[in-house]
Amino acid sequence: MNVLLGHFDFVPLIYGVLMFIGIAVMWSKLVSGHWLSLIIDIGVFALVFSLHGGTMAGGFAAMIAALLAGMFLPLMLRK
Repeated sequence: MNVLLGHFDFVPLIYGVLMFIGIAVMWSKLVSGHWLSLIIDIGVFALVFSLHGGTMAGGFAAMIAALLAGMFLPLMLRK
């Protein structure tokens, strides 16, 4: 008897964890006053999400793009 099912889908779990990380990072930027990085996060997320048509895959891509842009663009602008 096969106790374990072979068709687990971990994508929603990964999507939820990434969404939590994105919200936590944005909240910490809001509380600490890193306004430029927060505005970049929100702007990149809105742009990528609208370009992908508001789908779940588009939201996933937008979260990753916003996290990366929020980390690297403020560093590039300071130099």
